[in-house]
Amino acid sequence: MKRRPTRIRAALRHRRARTVTAAVVLVALLAAGAAEFTARALVRDRISEAAPALGDDLTVGADGDWVLWDLLRGRIPQLDVSSDDARAGRLDHLKVRARLDDVRLGSEPTVGASRAQVTAPTKSIAAAIRAAAPSVRVGAVTTDPARGTVLASVGPGGAGQLTLRPVLADGRVTLAVDGLTLFGRSVPADRLGVTGDGALGAGPGAPKEYPLGLKATSVRVEPDGLRVDLSGGPARA
Repeated sequence: MKRRPTRIRAALRHRRARTVTAAVVLVALLAAGAAEFTARALVRDRISEAAPALGDDLTVGADGDWVLWDLLRGRIPQLDVSSDDARAGRLDHLKVRARLDDVRLGSEPTVGASRAQVTAPTKSIAAAIRAAAPSVRVGAVTTDPARGTVLASVGPGGAGQLTLRPVLADGRVTLAVDGLTLFGRSVPADRLGVTGDGALGAGPGAPKEYPLGLKATSVRVEPDGLRVDLSGGPARA
């Protein structure tokens, strides 16, 4: 008769031990999760400070499960960066998808290599034209992938058509004015008030280099806008 209460007490102790163990594990997991969240936020903030042109809509993902461990080592093998609100000169609301390899942390963070793809939608191109020639009324902007050009309706009622062509030079992309017609007749491009070389460039005050040492390697005219591929070697982050 005495064995039964003893067995009950032993079972209760065993159950309490399992409950305490489970609680300790849960607390440890929650603490680790909070630390990991903080580590990822820290990495995002560092990227945002190094490349403010990526905008506020910035997300950063790491290759691996624990960024906290990578931070403790001072090296992150790979970072995937994306933004739908980046800007480059007069172009804004750009979509950026980038990969950073061998990110070394410290007092002067560095990146071993980087690749990126940037998409400039037609609405961003329209805004850039308005910024370059504020006195010109700009209507619909479309693309002609077969010809590699961008077409913009300009003037009252869209009576004019501005033809732009992307130009890749020295690792940067600009939009050169390829032609301007008003009521079907060609007119000089300077009638729009664009720069003397006929280009819609980066704009005054824009940095001369892209962030993280990236340089444009190709540019394509797509049905929805421009697609620019970029790559970079070792650079300070």
